[in-house]
Amino acid sequence: MNEFVEAPAAPKEETWQEEGLKRRLIGTSVPRTEDERLLRGDGRFTDDVQFAHQLEMAVGRCPFPHARILSIDFSKATALEGVKHILTGAQVRELSDPLTVLRPVPGAPQLPYYALAQDRATYEGQPVVSVVATSRALAEDAIELVEIEYEPLPHVSDAIEALEEGAPLLHPQSLDSNLLASNSDRAGEPEARIEEADVVIRSRMRIGRVTPLPMEPRGVVAVWRPGARELSIHTSTQVPHLVRKQLAESLRLGEECIRVSASDVGGGFGMKLGVYPEDVLASLHAMALRRPVKWIEDRMEHFRASTHGRESIHDYCLAADAEGRFVAMTNTYTTDIGGWNSPFGSSQLSSVVFTGPYRVADAAVERRVAMTNKTPVGAYRGYGQPEVNFALEVLVDRLARRLGKDPLALREMNMLRPEDLPWTVPSGAVYDSGDYVKTLHMAAEAVDYAAHRGRPRTPRADGRILGIGLSAFVERTGYASARFLANRGSKFGAHESVTLRANRSGTIDLYTGVSSIGQSSETAFAQICAEVLGVEFDAVRVHSGDTATSPLNTGAFASRTLIAAAGALREAALPFRDKTLRLGAWALGIEPGDAVIEGREVRHRSDADKRVALADVFSRAILGQGIPHDETPGLETSAHFEPPSAAFSFGTAAAVVAVDPETGEFEVERFVMVHDCGVAVNPMIVEGQVRGALVQGLGAALGEELRYDAVTGQLLSGSMLDYAVPRAADVPPIELLHTEVPSPVTTFGVRGVGEVGTIPPGAAIANAICDALADHGVELSALPVTPESVWRALEAAKAAKKGEAA
Repeated sequence: MNEFVEAPAAPKEETWQEEGLKRRLIGTSVPRTEDERLLRGDGRFTDDVQFAHQLEMAVGRCPFPHARILSIDFSKATALEGVKHILTGAQVRELSDPLTVLRPVPGAPQLPYYALAQDRATYEGQPVVSVVATSRALAEDAIELVEIEYEPLPHVSDAIEALEEGAPLLHPQSLDSNLLASNSDRAGEPEARIEEADVVIRSRMRIGRVTPLPMEPRGVVAVWRPGARELSIHTSTQVPHLVRKQLAESLRLGEECIRVSASDVGGGFGMKLGVYPEDVLASLHAMALRRPVKWIEDRMEHFRASTHGRESIHDYCLAADAEGRFVAMTNTYTTDIGGWNSPFGSSQLSSVVFTGPYRVADAAVERRVAMTNKTPVGAYRGYGQPEVNFALEVLVDRLARRLGKDPLALREMNMLRPEDLPWTVPSGAVYDSGDYVKTLHMAAEAVDYAAHRGRPRTPRADGRILGIGLSAFVERTGYASARFLANRGSKFGAHESVTLRANRSGTIDLYTGVSSIGQSSETAFAQICAEVLGVEFDAVRVHSGDTATSPLNTGAFASRTLIAAAGALREAALPFRDKTLRLGAWALGIEPGDAVIEGREVRHRSDADKRVALADVFSRAILGQGIPHDETPGLETSAHFEPPSAAFSFGTAAAVVAVDPETGEFEVERFVMVHDCGVAVNPMIVEGQVRGALVQGLGAALGEELRYDAVTGQLLSGSMLDYAVPRAADVPPIELLHTEVPSPVTTFGVRGVGEVGTIPPGAAIANAICDALADHGVELSALPVTPESVWRALEAAKAAKKGEAA
């Protein structure tokens, strides 16, 4: 079931109406331009980049969660024929500076994170030595010959234990505990309202650690031309311009010396944000050898060396009056950031949306960032929002059961209404517009919620009990402004930039620094550009991800790309269109106001016989011949656009789950999601984005988890054999519905869509299971939810009942 439903429009008129445009391409499911090359096998990923005399790099990694490095002897490796260069921590420190952080944790000290471990390694998988040889296999053989003497140190792999007194310290030179920092936001007097409340629900919720697991792992090819003083980096990244910035900082080079390009990127999901140690190492090797150096991550490395996501513990409190109206909410949550603060580190979005779509005037949230001996954590699709949604929405259902209320009615009672918006949450973020109740009812109706609520919770013929669960959410998409980011110490902007350039063929080149990571930005950008210009869709060719050809930009993450880029595209396309009309009108001998662009021509608005090809108009501009005396030659425009505010997507998911009350086994029989991303530039792309994110959300909800052994500190699920990523057959039926409430704060009314599907699955499924087993007293407080965890919850409920009876 896939359906777009019109919802009441926002108060502000749509941008194209203000410009006298009609919706021609925006809102149309234009086929993706990216598909032609990808389906034909003509995509160009990092491992496809090959140079003459290219060498390959391998990295030796610490096998312990925490260890002192006593000595490194690489003499045997150096003697191996074909080995060209070896780097150790001491050399890296001499040749480079630590990796910089793009999103510092407010109040946290700067920890010197070098590309290779110095005297100590703080997680299993941390790079300790790197070798370059004529082949990857030979480089790995050389790694085996490097003799490293370690002194294993005490470790800690649980975030709560890491903050306890006496826990092993990870960075004693910089911190006197493992608390990197603590940040809080509040509104009103939640503590006083909790004291006055009729009902108070408290719970500790745990969200498991996961990996983004893109199809293309990380990779880098570094080429140094000393005569030109130019370092060319080909890499699989979401942020070419930010990688260029960070490499310049670490390698002690000016940014003008570095070119970063990302052609096709086989998925990023937030993991490919910023510089990794291997990017610096490959660059140092290439500069020393004056030969191209390639490194491609293998899957075993990915599990231990690429940033992880999600892991956090939420101590929530939800207070309500006797009728169920929320009077206060607090959340103190601890995020496990691992052994170092990665370029993007721990998310703050759990703090931004911790009150969900609900009207709560008195609320407080505190984030505690804990360091443990595990792989560093970074951004992952949703970046804090799936975690906090699970904690809050499960608690809402518990409150409903405590009060004997219908979970849907309880949500509706407390939800913000369209007339309440804009609404400022405790973090200072502003929900822009929306109709949250509408999506709640649409999801409920789609799964026949009312009929199910009236049925007894008795086993079917197969022994299973049906349950139904809801999860409502609000998602922040994009950033409010560079000022907003600066107040939080972020080292990147909120703007997006594009350049448009006319060609003699009558086509337009569109240059953007946004990488093509599977989000269909090439298609969407071309749609918007063609819409504003009035040209055909295939007249716009998008060139992406190269710092040498694109204007400075931010990159593809945080569901921000289209929000910011739509404004940049409009700002660049309008003067481009106006000059084209002036030049075309001059050629036709008419007034510019009488000229229009239609397809590949400029013509008279009412006289079809008066027309000139765009190829002719563009050629005149490029040559500077046959144009008015007061016009300058050339037809090229650039624009930098910063959105005035973030936009908030929203929706509701509903799950129908059949549970065996004896074994805990369950099956998701239906999963419905209603979602609003404002104006959908390309509905087909929106469908794909939401479905893809839902699969990742379902994976994290139902099985994916990176588990560390508490005794040894070793990663237990560090391979594709052990990590339960869902296969196609594991994904339950997905039904999608969409509403369209244009955002009043963005160009064309768009909202972000790339991450939204990761947010509600966990809570919807957990609530459905608890609904089915309500008579058994089962409560679920952790992700992932597995048959084993349900069985354990059943056993715990039985034990509790026995204890009460005794």
